Amino acid sequence: MSTPTSPSIRHDPTALPLPKWWGCYVLEGNPPQRRFVFRWGSILGAIGAVGLVFYLSAVTALWSYYSFKRAIPDVHWIDIAVPSRFSHVQQAISRFYLNQAKEAWTKRDVVRSVVTARASLAKAPGNLEARLFLAECWREAGRYDEAVQTLRQGIPYNAVDPRLQNALVNLCLTSSHYADLIAVLHSDFPAQGVRLLEGPNRAIQLADVRAILETSGAAEASTAVASHPGLADQPEAAALIARIDSETGRKDQALELLRAAHLRALDDVGLQAAYISTALEMGKTDEARTASEKFIKAFPTLLTAQLAFLSAHASRQGVDEKPWTEITLLILAENWHKPEALAELASVAASSGWTDVTFLLYENSLEENLTGFPFAIYYAASLVKVGDLTGADAVLRELSIRNGGQLNSAAYLTAMVDWGTGRESEALQVIQRLRRETADDLRRRRIMAGVFRSFGYPKVAEQLEAKGS
Repeated sequence: MSTPTSPSIRHDPTALPLPKWWGCYVLEGNPPQRRFVFRWGSILGAIGAVGLVFYLSAVTALWSYYSFKRAIPDVHWIDIAVPSRFSHVQQAISRFYLNQAKEAWTKRDVVRSVVTARASLAKAPGNLEARLFLAECWREAGRYDEAVQTLRQGIPYNAVDPRLQNALVNLCLTSSHYADLIAVLHSDFPAQGVRLLEGPNRAIQLADVRAILETSGAAEASTAVASHPGLADQPEAAALIARIDSETGRKDQALELLRAAHLRALDDVGLQAAYISTALEMGKTDEARTASEKFIKAFPTLLTAQLAFLSAHASRQGVDEKPWTEITLLILAENWHKPEALAELASVAASSGWTDVTFLLYENSLEENLTGFPFAIYYAASLVKVGDLTGADAVLRELSIRNGGQLNSAAYLTAMVDWGTGRESEALQVIQRLRRETADDLRRRRIMAGVFRSFGYPKVAEQLEAKGS
């Protein structure tokens, strides 16, 4: 028995309307029934063609907008048309924004420069040139936290690029962001498969040791040195190793190390300065004086050499008087409008008790409207150093009237003045506040304790470092 088959569809042009491109009427069944049949192939083809025309029109319009309306160079039509190539467009826009940011920076329009540089990074986070530029803008503006954060955010995109590695390490060192530096070297880069501490770069290993020294102390730093075989034998490590030795009580060993190392690396500025500083600390004044004279002869215009020379000739009497005066006048002439350089001079003057110098710098800061750490505090510190507590108290009180916020940055100075003038209860209140503020910043606590001791207030330092703080 044969299997019945479905009746075939019959076209009857005399009984049905004329077919359209998108469909037609057909007769099927028994009795025949008229039914409309869509030509889906033609319909989908037409929709695709219209969509393609609209897409190409939109691509062309967008390309015209970028190329002619915005005048952004290097935006190619094919990069917009092919989705996988659209990142090239983002990069071109990023470069355009970066050029605008640089132009604004040359005009000292800092706000516009920063905003435009951030827009450049938003378009292309992997644009390392834009990232380095933005970080430099933040650094120039004194916004070191933002500068460090900007570079750290670039690690997922540019972890293997030495430019990012060196810029981030150097910025963390110069801005004293030691905790960030440790996180970068021990966590951020290794998370991207980049282990800088295991490489041959001794400078990065030294930066790691320095950060550990500043945050955790000399014992932990000594352990870190041992974890890098051969590091302690490198000439560039001598200054740091000597500092670790000095802070662990081996001052003679530290001086001997620096004494030998500085002769092998006369062009190492940091090493020369460390040698002179250590010699002075150990009372080797003649040795420090001789070394400072050689140092400044080799680098006559270098501020580090000039300040080391002043420290070695700090007596300002006899044979020291004339050369000290000449170098001091030279520093002032070269840096009269540079607050950072003058602050370095003021710091040396305050720790040496040169009240005439700190007062001069204080008066100049008022005339030049210099920003940054208030020079009045340096003046007060120099008065404390020479024992003029009444004068220091008057300066601090005047500063508190004019700007109490600035005085908060030198609470340790207030503690010394209060302690020295018999207001011990008030001094203890300040010390208690400093304890709370430094509970999570032991490096800052150690620095303050060192300042107390160097200014002749060991009991205040003991109060700050007392157990249970």
